[in-house]
Amino acid sequence: MIRAMLGVVLALGSSVATAAQTPPDVFARQTLAVTDRVHLIYKPAVTDPPFEGNVVVIEQGRGLVVVDAGGSPIAGRDVVAEIRKLSKKPVRWLIYTHYHGDHNLGAGAFRDAWPGLRILSTAKTRENMTGAPMDYVRTYAKSYGDMAAYAATQARDEHLPKALRDGWARTAAAGPGMVAGYADMRVYPADRTFTDHFSIPDRAAPVEVLFLGRGNTDGDAVVWAPKQRVVASGDLVVAPIPYAAHTYPGEWIATLKKLEALDFAYLVPGHGPMETDRAYVDKLIAALDNVRAQVGPLARADVPLDEVRRRIDLKPLRHDFAGDDPWLGFLFSAVFSGDLVSNAYKEARGEAVIQGKG
Repeated sequence: MIRAMLGVVLALGSSVATAAQTPPDVFARQTLAVTDRVHLIYKPAVTDPPFEGNVVVIEQGRGLVVVDAGGSPIAGRDVVAEIRKLSKKPVRWLIYTHYHGDHNLGAGAFRDAWPGLRILSTAKTRENMTGAPMDYVRTYAKSYGDMAAYAATQARDEHLPKALRDGWARTAAAGPGMVAGYADMRVYPADRTFTDHFSIPDRAAPVEVLFLGRGNTDGDAVVWAPKQRVVASGDLVVAPIPYAAHTYPGEWIATLKKLEALDFAYLVPGHGPMETDRAYVDKLIAALDNVRAQVGPLARADVPLDEVRRRIDLKPLRHDFAGDDPWLGFLFSAVFSGDLVSNAYKEARGEAVIQGKG
């Protein structure tokens, strides 16, 4: 998702921003109890950069199972600090829901804090984390500097609605902290992988790690704590605006329906507030169905993609997710509808969606 928005912004033109001497910690986290053994560690202001994935902590008898690690070394250290407030037990397992860096580039702090922990992901996620999809990490800091510089110009554009200018202003203000946070990053691939299912037994809080099918990526892991009735979906579900960078629209729907079949009381999305029912997932499924229904016939009729974008009508969907908020409306186009239309077009024509590629 991060690269999707960066691509939109950088395509519009920018210059490199200068980091402040003491940039603020824009990666700071807060913690919310989900149940007595499950906690959510999250970044407030989910729709403002940096777009940091949620972290879930599950307390077992002998230690902790953690889902995702934050998106930078600073984020990782902030998450570790929050975990240590919760428990003196060691983190035994760190699970990646998928390969996108905003969910795993903080893992070095976990390695430093708990050298004996094991990192788990699907085999596909490890393949992506050891290949070309992670190449962007080398230029991450510069890309965010460029983004912040462009944001500053947008924040001063009086032709834009105030709510949109305010969103750009918040992005510009976060720029120095993001540039500092995204420097000198290292990728930590999993040292244990699975294909369909992996169990971490415990009498009080067993954990099941599942691959339900492709959706947000080709290797999404879902983490299910059945006794607590808590599921962590990764970016299969993101609120209030879904992410769709390199997604598989039809398979995504099928995977979401399998997710809904779990007997959960609490769903922790990859980003955004916890869900306590299936209403938002149903809305996402309906949106995917809508876009596929509009795009598919045109794509199969060999209508060029640019023409498809002109013919379809996404205004009702945009309003459904973003309301009348101009900043959320921008995000809807930048991280959801634009990529979703491209991927639905490829799907209808039998073309491959390549992870990490446009």
